[in-house]
Parts: sequence; structure tokens; C-alpha cells
Amino acid sequence: MSRLFWSERGRALVANNEEITRWRWAKKMLRLPAAAEGAPADLWLYLNQYDGNRRPLRVALNGRALGHLEPDPGWTRSWGWWRLAVPSGRLRAGWNDFVLSCDSLAMNAWALGIENGHGNPRSFLSVDRGRTWRNEGMGAHGILRGEYLVRLRVHSARLRDPSPPAPVYEDPRHPRVRELLDLLPARLRRIRDPWRQALALRTWVARSWTHDPSGRSYAPWDPWTVLDWAQRDWGHGQAGKVTMCVHFAAVFASLAAALGHRARCLAVTSVFNGWEGHFMAEVWDAARGRWVLHDPNYDVHYEDGRPLAAAELADRSHRGTGLEALVRRGPGFPKQPPRVVEAFPLFASGRPFRLLGLWTLNAYVSEPAAAPPNHGSIVYGETDFVWYHPRSNEDLAPMFPYGAGRAYFDAPPPKF
Repeated sequence: MSRLFWSERGRALVANNEEITRWRWAKKMLRLPAAAEGAPADLWLYLNQYDGNRRPLRVALNGRALGHLEPDPGWTRSWGWWRLAVPSGRLRAGWNDFVLSCDSLAMNAWALGIENGHGNPRSFLSVDRGRTWRNEGMGAHGILRGEYLVRLRVHSARLRDPSPPAPVYEDPRHPRVRELLDLLPARLRRIRDPWRQALALRTWVARSWTHDPSGRSYAPWDPWTVLDWAQRDWGHGQAGKVTMCVHFAAVFASLAAALGHRARCLAVTSVFNGWEGHFMAEVWDAARGRWVLHDPNYDVHYEDGRPLAAAELADRSHRGTGLEALVRRGPGFPKQPPRVVEAFPLFASGRPFRLLGLWTLNAYVSEPAAAPPNHGSIVYGETDFVWYHPRSNEDLAPMFPYGAGRAYFDAPPPKF
């Protein structure tokens, strides 16, 4: 048994995080119950190592050296989760503080993820090598106030993770959700068969723009904004935009909700510290009494005598079964850009379905703050995902607080 302790939601920005140097130290405080005292644990840190860095990241626990992370010479300019073991006897009940430091004079060794927007965070920055600490004026530019992405998984028979929260769905009666219907052509709104309507919507979304992960501004999960930024190649006051698989799924799910469907978003990846990830959506098929996975970036779903849910594909992935024979393409399958077309065989192989996360906050049109920033542009970190565990004794996502089995993923949505 084990339990994860955390105090942020993993909503880090790409452009502004914390830098660790000889003079800039970071401290994270986590409060633990009596059951955690003396237990072994794993410390998980959301870090970006600079190319060519040769200086280790030192970690102290409660005023004593805990260990260090050696630079990985194969690391190439990306965020990832790094693990440091905490041996038995080091943790105490109550507050525990973890201090990160490094011998680099410039900001060119290690960056630590930070989630901005906390009123009184238990994360602190020192710019005088630990003599004084502050929980404001944080980040590389001194303008953030937030929590560092540092989590602790404590291994104890007396601890277990909390039950996952129930997914939240968009209410089609919300006035802003109803306005989404104005984005859709009348022919699509007139389709009465729910299955045919979902397929037609998926094709329409797939044809609305081309996948672009390279712009300067990440589009919010706002359908009007995504479509506008994608078509004008401009957003947030500057040229370019980021409108990629995440946005295809977010737009599709919200438009499906406006049409009266229950829809939700999902992420898949083969490993958390890699780029074999993808973002899709599921729609509840009332006639079949099941969730059906739709990939609106590729205009694809999967069938094996019947349309399949994401968890069914994850089960096949864990058995090592490819999905190629199950693919059903719609007319919106992309012909460009080449990198997107050439990536599809990877997803059809089934390998990225090994790790499946359900996004629980799907009412992001009526409540925009439910959507995360930069998801897909950096390695997965959001705690609002519930990760699928096909075998209850297998811990697939140790740096996340929520996991669940088929009963959770198969459960029907609440009625309108």
C-alpha cells in the first residue's frame, strides 16, 4: 500500500518556471500523517535538465542531505518526472521540507516546475543559499507565487490513495454551451441518429484545421478561440498558435455536449517521460450502453464487432495486441502535415494505450478554469486525470494520486 502526498495540480506553464542554481534554492514542504513517519518513500520531481549540464541536483530532507540526481547525458530539452528514493527512518509526522540546490552559477542546469496562483504556498525560494526564504517573487522572472511540482509517494500498509473523483460533464442547457451550436453547420445539427451525428461531427472537427504544436501561444480549450486562432495562425497577440490533438479532442467533446451527447476527454501515452502521447475523446453511446472512443484529430474510431472504449484498447495494449485491424477511418483522416500522418501507425500499434488517463473536468466551456494550460506541450503532470489500472496490484502512475479499474471507466454518465 502507498499514498501520494501533493499540494498542486500539475498545471505548470511552459514559459516560466523555477531555476535552481548555486544561489537560488527551492524548498517544498509537505505535511504527513503519523502513518507516514519512518516509512520509505519515493520523491517525484518535475524537472527539466539543460542540455550539456554536468552538475547534479542536490536534495536535502529536514536539514540533512538526502541524495542527488545525476544529469542524464541523453536528456534532450524536455520536462519529465525524476525519482529519488527516501529510505526508511527519514520522514516524520507533520511538516517535512525538501530543499533543492545546485552548483551552477547561471540558470543553465535544472528547472523545477511551478504551478502559479496559490495564495499562501508551502513552497519557498531562497536567493541567498538558504539564509532566508520567501513564497512570492518566485520563478525565473520573479513574478510567480505558487507550488513547486514536488510529490511524495509514501509506502506503508496503513496508507492508500483516495478514491478518484467522479467525472464532471458539460450541461447542454448552459447558455454558453448552447451558443456552441452556432459554430456548426445546419446539416450536422439536423442529424437525428446519435451515432451518425457523432461521426459527422468528428469529421467536421478533423477538417477544421491542421495539427500545429509549434506556435508560441497555447490555445485555451475554448472552441471559438481554437477555431479562430487555428484559422488565422495568430493568438494571444503574436504570430503562430498551438492547436494540436488536445484541441481537436476538446473542441469535439464540447460540441458533442452542445448537441446533447455526454462526452469526455482522455490522454494516452506509452511512458510519462516520453512523447508517444495522444489526446482523444469518448462519447456515451446510449443505444449500445457503452463509451466509444473517438479520435477527432485522425477522424478514427476502433471496432471489434462493435465500437470500442478506450479502456478496452488499453487492455489490448497490456496484452501486446496491436490495434491495426480495428481502425475505422472517416473521410477526415489528415493528409498533412507529414509528421502527423506518419505518426498514426504508432497509435494503431496500441503501444501508447498502455497508460490511459481520463480527464475528469469536462465542463470547461461553462467553467474555463477547468482546462489546464500547456497540456501536451509538456510531459503529463495534471492531478485531474484518473489513470486506468487494468490490474489492481500494478502501480502504473506512481506520481499521480488517482487510479481506477474498468468499473470506474465503464460507468455510465449521470442523466441530464
